[in-house]
Parts: sequence; C-alpha cells; structure tokens
Amino acid sequence: MLLKLCGCIAFTLAGLTAGLLRSKSLYARRQFLRSFMVFLQTLATMLRYRAEDIFTLVQSASKSASLQSAQPENHLDFTQWWLRQTEAMQPPNALQNSDKELLSAFGSQLGASDTEGQLRHIELYQTLFAKQLKQAEETLAQKSRLYRTLGLFGGLSVGIVLL
Repeated sequence: MLLKLCGCIAFTLAGLTAGLLRSKSLYARRQFLRSFMVFLQTLATMLRYRAEDIFTLVQSASKSASLQSAQPENHLDFTQWWLRQTEAMQPPNALQNSDKELLSAFGSQLGASDTEGQLRHIELYQTLFAKQLKQAEETLAQKSRLYRTLGLFGGLSVGIVLL
C-alpha cells in the first residue's frame, strides 16, 4: 500500500511539473516579446544617432535589451546572420510559428534601405510585435492557470487509478 501511495504522489507531482513547464513557456514567450520590443526601440534610437554598421547596432541593441547575441561572421550576409541571431535570442519551445516568422521577416529587410526607410521598417514591426505581445498576454491570462490545474488533476487522476 505504501508503494502505491508513493506512486500516486509521484504521478501527481509529475503531472504538476508538466503543467508548470507548459505554463512557464507562456511566461517565457511574453518576456521575450517584451524584451524584443525594448530591442526594437533601442535599435531605432541607435539608428538615428550612431553611424555604425547594422551588425554592430543589432548586437548593441541586443545587449541593451538583455537578449543573447551571436557574433558576426565574415562570410555571412546580414540576412543569414540575422537568422542565427534570432536562434540565439529566442527561448527554447516558447515562441509560436507566427513569432518566428515575424522575426525572420524583420531581419530580411533590415539594413536594406536608408536610415529613414529602416526607421519606418522598425515602426511597422513595433506595431506587429505589439499585437503579438498583446496576444501572448491574453493567452497567458487564459491558459496559464489552466495548464497548471490540468497537470495537477491529470497526475492526481492517474495516481488515483493506480491505487
């Protein structure tokens, strides 16, 4: 009987842990999108007031927004480097496909025009990422508690069946 009780507790804790991990990914998405909004604002400011190449500006803005930064490589163009940069920036398993597509699309056009064109490009993506952030906050409010509760009760129900 003691072994079954330990199994019940183990399944309950496993379910709770699964729910907490799923909930954590929602928080990680929201935090990344908030940090990326800071990155966009910092990048826009740096574009206005600094006369440096786009690689340096993106790295500096990444550091200011507490995002990971990949070192530029001589044989890569900016678009290829941006794809590596976004892989380094994003938390594992937290972003949705729409977030990843926006990240890729943002970098594919960055640095391709004059300063004013780049600033307009950043403004456009600030609006798009603000919508993503709002969606992430709504999803977090709706599903975070649900994931934790489902994990707990799923593990508990498996544990009860085991008894």
